[in-house]
Amino acid sequence: MLEKLQKLLGEAKVLVQEPMASHTTFRIGGPADYFVMPETVEELAAVLKLCKEEQMPYFILGNGSNLLVGDKGFRGVVIQLYKNFDGIQIEGTKVTAKAGAMLIRVAKNTSAFIADVIVLWLSIPLC
Repeated sequence: MLEKLQKLLGEAKVLVQEPMASHTTFRIGGPADYFVMPETVEELAAVLKLCKEEQMPYFILGNGSNLLVGDKGFRGVVIQLYKNFDGIQIEGTKVTAKAGAMLIRVAKNTSAFIADVIVLWLSIPLC
C-alpha cells in the first residue's frame, strides 16, 4: 500500500506510523498506518479510489479539533485536508468553502456579507 500511495502523491506527502497526537487539538492518539496529504482534488480522488480498491479503511481529517484517537491509533489511511483544501471564495451572494476551510475563517470572510443581509432583512416591513 505504501508504494502505491507514494506513487500517487510522492514520498513527502505520505507518512507511515504517524502519531495522531501531532494532528489533534487534544494532543492524544496513537499512530495512523498511513497519513497522506493530497494537494489537489485529483490526488484526493486517486487516494480514495485506491483505498476502496484495496478495501483499506480511511478517515478524512480536517483540523483535528474535538477529535479523540485511541492509543492504538488508526488502522488504515488518514487523509488530511485542512492544510491543502482551505480555500474560500465569495462571488456576490455565493460562498464556496473547500472541505478543509476552518470555520472561523469562513465566518470572518463572510461576516461583512452576513451583516449586510441582516440589515436588509431588518429593513423589510412585516405587513
